[in-house]
Amino acid sequence: MDVRGKTIVLVGRFDGLRQDEAQRRLEELGARVTGSVTGRTDLVFVDSLRYNEGQKLREARRRSLPIFDDKALRGLLAEEDAADPDAPRARAVADLVALRARLLTLEREQGITEEHRAATRQVREREGALLRHPYGHQAEINDYALSPCGRYLATGTVTGDDYGGTLQIWELVTGRCVNVIGIEGGIGRRGYERSIQWSADSRRIGLAYHNDRIGVFDPFSSFLGSVTLAECLITDGASRPVTWALAPDGRRVFVNSGTPCEVGGCIVPMDSGELNWTTRDAPPAHPFLLADRLRVDLATEERDAYDDVTLRADGWARWSGDGTRLQAQGASRGRAEAFVIDVSSGQVSWLAGIGELAAWSPDDRLLVHDDKGLRFLDALTGKPNGKGAGHQGVSALQWGMRGDVPRLAALVGEGNSAGTRPGVLIHDEDRFRYRLDVTPVEEGMVYADSWAWAPSGDAGAWLTADGRGEVWSLEGDEPQRLRTVDVPSETSVLLWGADDVLVAMSPTTLRFLRAESGEVLGDFTFLHRPRGPKPLGDNYWFFARKHFAPDDETWCAVFEEGVVIAPDGRGKESLGKVLAWTVDERLAWPVRWGELDVVPDARSAGPALGDAPDGQWLRQYWDSIQ
Repeated sequence: MDVRGKTIVLVGRFDGLRQDEAQRRLEELGARVTGSVTGRTDLVFVDSLRYNEGQKLREARRRSLPIFDDKALRGLLAEEDAADPDAPRARAVADLVALRARLLTLEREQGITEEHRAATRQVREREGALLRHPYGHQAEINDYALSPCGRYLATGTVTGDDYGGTLQIWELVTGRCVNVIGIEGGIGRRGYERSIQWSADSRRIGLAYHNDRIGVFDPFSSFLGSVTLAECLITDGASRPVTWALAPDGRRVFVNSGTPCEVGGCIVPMDSGELNWTTRDAPPAHPFLLADRLRVDLATEERDAYDDVTLRADGWARWSGDGTRLQAQGASRGRAEAFVIDVSSGQVSWLAGIGELAAWSPDDRLLVHDDKGLRFLDALTGKPNGKGAGHQGVSALQWGMRGDVPRLAALVGEGNSAGTRPGVLIHDEDRFRYRLDVTPVEEGMVYADSWAWAPSGDAGAWLTADGRGEVWSLEGDEPQRLRTVDVPSETSVLLWGADDVLVAMSPTTLRFLRAESGEVLGDFTFLHRPRGPKPLGDNYWFFARKHFAPDDETWCAVFEEGVVIAPDGRGKESLGKVLAWTVDERLAWPVRWGELDVVPDARSAGPALGDAPDGQWLRQYWDSIQ
């Protein structure tokens, strides 16, 4: 958050931080700190214990000023360490990744050896590995996002238990869940895309959750106090997610909320803490808001500058990779529009009418849209780029990159309104390359994701109408079918991540496969509801998330110390297909390489856990039901 030149008011006593010290630190950052809220005040920091008290806060709300809590103040004032404080731990995890890769090679050559068992003991004892099950979702998956590094998949649900929904983080190379985070109020809503967004470095994750909140979270933390990094309540109590976009740095967010300006929406800081603010009544010159008026040339060419229609990104929004521009889609007067906003000025750089279907290239150079055929625009100027491909009947668009060349897959479904033959149309930049004569799947969670580009851009995979996954080479003069991979029958999404891993997904299934061989790395079906009793009963909330059902027949329970209750006598081999040891909520270690204590019931689990807290709870539970 940049406070240089801002006028700030501090309200309350901040535990462990005197007001005079906070004032000195803020002034060193170029801010002006005053004792009363006036028309010149830009923002307020308040002690969270006094959030609803005092004349200063009432005046700040009356003036619609941004109000940050004490966590935000501490985050702002935190001394920056020139060296990344997480670097030593990151190196340790990288060493474990290299060790795991070497042991996987050894296993293929010699099977599981004593070296595997010794390494697993070390991971458990020295690295604090925890045993985890993957069945955190208690409702259908309604949104997902692949991390920019391609190593992690985030999946989210709206509801699940009394707390809300869940965010699960999956490691692709192992096909295992490495973290489960409860999200109050749930993530997004069915039918709304982009409720989950990663920062460019894959270290922060943004969520639209609890109807009207947008937050930034640490996807690799399990401690409630540190999972939520920042959140804002600025959508005027919207009952559904609004269009929003997380900046590449993960520390700013664009939100399409009601404003008094002609260019709708705002950009707010999301470094740390909570922001509570109402945009609708803010003065037009507020620094969080975009331009008060459109440029005259845009206003006169594309729309009436003096009507009451605000230019809104109510269709889609994304940041350019360098964080200097917002690329957005909206509609007014019954016509779809695309526009680009210069972030530093808040002004619209260009504005153009487009077709309903549009997509921006990953390198921020092109915008393709369907207006009685595919048309390409220069994303920097909004001017037509070439004559257009002219292909009609396109149902979805998916960009990839091959080196520095953006590649487009345009999907044409069967029975399209233009009567075009179904298939996938491949373009390099705006130049048509070739047609793949296949019939893509007709329905899906996000139709464009029935196609997946390889990270290298020289291959692609898609879901066909008859329920198969096909992988094709797209680097020669002609496309070449390489192989068919086995995907669950209900699969509606294909993603292609790092380490040559494909993800086949539906709202209730998730499968991880090697694109090169079709080898299944992980295979999960959610929402099983066995009729039998749970091993730990239904009365103890403490045990609720330890239960999991790998099928429709059996309830099991897992304890992070390494004990599993499996009443039907399941062994380590079958449990190892779904469970994993996890390190730092980001790395999965194979269960099959070490010991696993499998017991038949809660009575046996208590002694197996010994003096661990879970063991004490179990013994109390067992005594209570005798």
